[in-house]
Amino acid sequence: DMSADADYYASARARGAEDADGDSDGGVVIVEVVAGDAGAGDEGKSAAAVRGGGGAVQKNKAHRDGHVLNHATLWVVQLIFAVMHVFSNRALAHLTPTVFCAFRLAIGMPFLAVNARRERRDAPAMTRGMLVWVFPMACAIGCAYLMVFVCNKRSGASLVAFVQPVMPVSTAVFSAVLGLEPFTRLKAYGVFTVFVGTVVALRAYEIFENHGTSAVDVLLLLTQTNSYAAYVVMLSRATKDHPYPLTFLFLATFLAEIAIFAIAIPSLIKLDITAVPASAWGAVIFAGVGSSAVAHSLNSWAIARVKSVLPTVYSGLQVIFTIILAAIFLNETVGWDQGLGIFVTMIGVSFVARAKYDESHDARASSHAVNAVNAAADADDDETATSHAPSHRDPALRAITP
Repeated sequence: DMSADADYYASARARGAEDADGDSDGGVVIVEVVAGDAGAGDEGKSAAAVRGGGGAVQKNKAHRDGHVLNHATLWVVQLIFAVMHVFSNRALAHLTPTVFCAFRLAIGMPFLAVNARRERRDAPAMTRGMLVWVFPMACAIGCAYLMVFVCNKRSGASLVAFVQPVMPVSTAVFSAVLGLEPFTRLKAYGVFTVFVGTVVALRAYEIFENHGTSAVDVLLLLTQTNSYAAYVVMLSRATKDHPYPLTFLFLATFLAEIAIFAIAIPSLIKLDITAVPASAWGAVIFAGVGSSAVAHSLNSWAIARVKSVLPTVYSGLQVIFTIILAAIFLNETVGWDQGLGIFVTMIGVSFVARAKYDESHDARASSHAVNAVNAAADADDDETATSHAPSHRDPALRAITP
């Protein structure tokens, strides 16, 4: 909020204190007070300042309300993902993971197609440079789509949620290996912390025990997260030359659906539809519509309006929501050691998120906005000293100046 307010005031000052939406319902009055007749009465100055600041105050209130809505949307998105993990767990007792995934993607495909069509409404024809990325993206995202349900059936909804915050960390590592972003010391600290937290949360050390977590389960869980991370890295690289992320998502998902449907054919032949309860079909529909369409659309809408690293931090909410819902509906329990592992994992994620923020456009824009405000304030001070006009720090103006 502070950086956004600074950006707003910097732009307002740069345009002669004009209001940020392009009209002059408030800014011009402020200029008149600062550079007006020195003989004007204090009451007149105060009244003019209050009238001039009305637009700024309303603008700031709308800005704060918008931030509340954006953050609330990210909460809802993580809740939807958590609900999908929990409800699909029961449905997987009646449907194989391949069948569940095939139906889920089939339901979500029309929504992805609409989004892709809108994105390329005025775009040129697809080139070979775009198509070369689609197949490897399909392999990565298809593996992630399928493994999330395979792991859910084998390990439970809670463990699937435990590893989701690892995705942005894996993305940072893969990006650094490919030279897409630097691998700073803070990122290294974050990766190590996430590794320790994940080992504890998954109880990966039990792979050496007879009745503990199996090495196969740990491998599958990490395969799911790293597959999606690989897709994100490829998408990031491809969209530098071809800025159509929704088109890539649709095409990759379409190819992945073909492959998953082919794998599911033996199970589909044996499937007795009448033996599948309505609740299982409801979970499939929710996964297809709620997750593929609603959650991803809301997530994209919110990401465009908040700091770029916030969705990474909010991934921890998915873990909390899943733990609560799994305890209520699935009778799954979380040990104190797993809770500690989740906490340590989120600390590591925050390290990586902070490092990525420092490299992002948001950090540079915030720094430029603060510098612009400071420069404008210095210029105002110099002008006030030479003209003996009332300062912008006059008590009547404090409420409407940064």
